[in-house]
Amino acid sequence: MTDQRDLEGRTVLVRSDLSQGWTEDFAAHLRTLVRRGARVAVVAGHDNPAGDVNPVMSLRHQAPTLEAITGLPVHFVSDCVGPLAEAGVAAVPAGSIALLENVRFHPEYQRHSRTFAMRLSVLGDFFSIPGGMPEPAAVWVQELAKLLPEPTTDLAPSA
Repeated sequence: MTDQRDLEGRTVLVRSDLSQGWTEDFAAHLRTLVRRGARVAVVAGHDNPAGDVNPVMSLRHQAPTLEAITGLPVHFVSDCVGPLAEAGVAAVPAGSIALLENVRFHPEYQRHSRTFAMRLSVLGDFFSIPGGMPEPAAVWVQELAKLLPEPTTDLAPSA
């Protein structure tokens, strides 16, 4: 595994697909980014709240699971875009993970996907999609991938 700290002081937004739950591969990906010095912010959608805030569908409930599988502290951020998200991500200490609130609470994640991706992009320096671009990918995911580069070195453990 890499010991380089090439992402020191940088933030990597990581797209998560919760349809299958979090896997060990996903957790390993996050741990590798943290070891490289990155502040990690997980971006995910869950269920179908139709653009409304529904506490039952909040990702707040997922934070303990993410913490358990990664072995890293997870700090829930109560929004995924805007001033609350910006302050929340900035406050996450090195060696920790920010779990952003459900992107699907914002109707613009579908209707104004480019604008939504631009609002997300201010939170990070890089965008990582473990396992590659999903098929089909939400438009905001495609747009965010155009706005932010992936971290440059191979994130897989070396043999």
